Order: sequence, then structure tokens, then C-alpha cells
Amino acid sequence: MKKFLKPKYIFNVAVIFLCVGIILYFFFSENGLRDLLNSNTPILWEWIVVALVCEVVFMLFESSVIYVFIKDDFPAFRFIDAVKVALMGLFWCAVTPSSTGGQPMQVYLLYSMKVPVGYSSSRLIQKFMVYQVVLTLINIISVFINIGTIVSQPNNNVRLIIVLLALGFITQIGVTVMFLIFSFSEKVSHKLVMLAAKLLNKIRIIKNVDEKISNIEKQLDNFHTSNRDIYKKPKLLIKVSILTFCQFIAMFLVSYFIYRALGFNEANPAQIISCQAIVNLVSGMIPIPGASGAAELSFTVFFGPFFVHGTLKSAALIWRFINYYAVVFFTAPFAYFSKGKTEEGKKAEEAEQQQLSVNSEQ
Repeated sequence: MKKFLKPKYIFNVAVIFLCVGIILYFFFSENGLRDLLNSNTPILWEWIVVALVCEVVFMLFESSVIYVFIKDDFPAFRFIDAVKVALMGLFWCAVTPSSTGGQPMQVYLLYSMKVPVGYSSSRLIQKFMVYQVVLTLINIISVFINIGTIVSQPNNNVRLIIVLLALGFITQIGVTVMFLIFSFSEKVSHKLVMLAAKLLNKIRIIKNVDEKISNIEKQLDNFHTSNRDIYKKPKLLIKVSILTFCQFIAMFLVSYFIYRALGFNEANPAQIISCQAIVNLVSGMIPIPGASGAAELSFTVFFGPFFVHGTLKSAALIWRFINYYAVVFFTAPFAYFSKGKTEEGKKAEEAEQQQLSVNSEQ
């Protein structure tokens, strides 16, 4: 019983019930997917296949970004290795709050591929920074493209929409600034590490706090060294930025092809892509796995002008299946690569720390 009463277990069960409840609601409620399937309105399944292909292309771009980043200094790093790292990361991002579980697992997997922790952490954070900058630019353009159409809808609460957009931008920019400070300010990052370590020591999560701080600071030095090196390679950053932009377009095109699958063709791809970017911006504020509930609600609010004649709920459910549930199902087998990686990662980290100590003594 103690296991079932743990907050983490209760939270996970609650999220599962929430997801199941949302699926049932969007399928069985009035104008849900069941009504659409039973109606005379045809679903053009070839467009659904294209939407699925777009999701696969998104994953390939994710793998390509990791491959370009790591291959730069590790020639032995293969594309298949990047695919393993990318898909395992996508799985853990999908099943953890605010997508926080992806990067740590990727670091541990990269350990086993003989990529040092400081280097891999640095490159993954740099990847995240590129991700955030490109996404912010897309979101700004998206708001300018679609804000007029969205606020003109009679059933939409304009004030609520403006507040949600403002909070989305504040959250996104705040996270970006925080990572920028951590990446470039060595003093601030060291102080934050010391503060966090002492706090965790007080609540008895870690022991030997001085030793832990010393080890982490060595890794931070390695991390900042890698950071300085990467910004001396503008061509690499431009290449990764282009790949990341294409990755987002592939992901956002899923909604456009669902739009075509339900028989619509009035809106152009730019309108649907920009609307999907806004949905991701708003739903991304919710710190639960997959932003469950928030994602579906945001979709129905911002896509209302496009999916008419009782197709909105069906579109939202099909989108979530392709964009989230199918991703979890497809990437779940790659979670196997994280099995035992914690201990393996610790051993590799200890070996790296010993090497750093030797180098500093020399």
C-alpha cells in the first residue's frame, strides 16, 4: 500500500486517467470522432498517412540535429546512434512533466557511447537553446499571421487568449534566459549548483555534499569549455538552426494534413502551421506529461475557425493520436537503452572525473 500512496505513483495514475478520459470524451461526445465516423462525411485517409509521415520526418530531423552536434567532435558517432538517443529522449520527454526526463536519459546513453558528460550536457543544452530561439521566432511570426482570425471569432474570449499568449511567451523567454545565464555565467552556475547541493543535503537526498559539489564543479568547467568552443563554430550553429526549423515545420504540418483529411482546403499551410505553433506555445506552460488536457483545449480554442461543421473534436483527437500517443508507442521500445544507464553513467562520470583530476594536477 505504501507504494500506491506515493505522490509520484498517484500523479502517474491521475495522468493516465486524465488521458483516457480525454480520449473517451473526444470520441464519444456530441460531434466527436464516433459521430464523424458514422456520418456521411468521408475521411481522406491518404492525408492521414501523409500526416504520419510528417511525424516520422520530425523524428528524423531530431536525430539529425543530435548527429550534427555530436559528430562534430566525435567522428565515430553514427547516425544510428543519434536515432537511438533521439527516440529515447522523445519517449522520456513525452512521459515526464514539462519534458524534463529526456535530456538526463540522453546524457546517460551518450555515456555508454563514450561521449563525456560535460560535453554531452553542453551540446544538449545548446541544442535546447537553438530549439527555443527558433521556436520563439516561429511563434512571433505565427501570432502576427493568425491573431486577427482567432480574436474575431464570436465565441472566443479575447482577453483570455491574450493572457494565454502573454504567459506562453513569458514562460518560453524566461526558460531561454535562465539557460543562457546558466550557460554563459560561470559564477552564477557555480553558485546555483552549491545552493542546490546544500538544499538537497539538508533534506537528505544527497550525502557528502562537499565531494558532490567538487565533482559537479569539475563537470561544469568541462561544460563551459564546450560552450565556448561551440560558439566559435557559426556554420555549425546555422546548420543546426536550419535543421531545427525544418523539424518544427514537419511537426506543425501534421495539423495541416489532418485539415485536408477532413475535406477542407480553404486555409493555406502557413495559416495552419502558425496556428499549431500557437497551440504548442500555450499548452507548453502546463507541467504535466504531454500537456494532457491543455493541448486538446488549446487546439479547440485556436483551431475553431478552421475545423467547422462538427469536425473540431475529431481533428483534436486525431492530432493527439499522431502527435503524442503514436510517438509514445513508437519510441517506447527505445526506453530499453536507458535500462541500467544510471549506474553505467555514474561509473563513466567517475572515470571522467579522475581523468580531469589527473589533468589538473599535471
